[in-house]
Amino acid sequence: MIPYRATQFRCVFGLCYNSAPMEPIRPAPSSSLPAALRPADPARIQRALADFWTELAATAVQIAAQDHLAAHARLARLRNLVLVCMVGLNGADLPTDLDGNLDGIATLLGPSQRAAIQKTLSVPKATQSAWVGQAVALVVIYRWYTPQLVEKFGLTYPTQVESASLTFVGDCLPNWPQSITSD
Repeated sequence: MIPYRATQFRCVFGLCYNSAPMEPIRPAPSSSLPAALRPADPARIQRALADFWTELAATAVQIAAQDHLAAHARLARLRNLVLVCMVGLNGADLPTDLDGNLDGIATLLGPSQRAAIQKTLSVPKATQSAWVGQAVALVVIYRWYTPQLVEKFGLTYPTQVESASLTFVGDCLPNWPQSITSD
């Protein structure tokens, strides 16, 4: 993580924040790709296929409880699992130390892949329907990539985990769609 130097502070109601643009203390790396890029790991992708659905079910619990911070964190985990799939289909293994090495992650994706995943980043307001919208968008992206991954790497699609998770999510969230298609 690049440390930043705050240049101006502003305090409102006892809370202080930086009111000026952040300046990196050290320059950005010259390479556009992470240093330790490895080939796709089919075992990791297989785990991500099942973990996606169990994480979706856990996300639904947080959304239903209106725990917005936890819902945001769970959606970030879902997004990371989708990134494992997207980058894996591109032939690379998503670096596991994302906290320490975010440099070049976007370069592992094509333009349309970046555009699709970036649409899942913003929420106009922290509401149940906004979180559900993000989760549905991640399901659509996941379902676009998984058949290709199953074919390319000879993986097993977690049909039973998907079915059980979707039933649970539907029971947990009344505004969860009955079916999700990408047509």
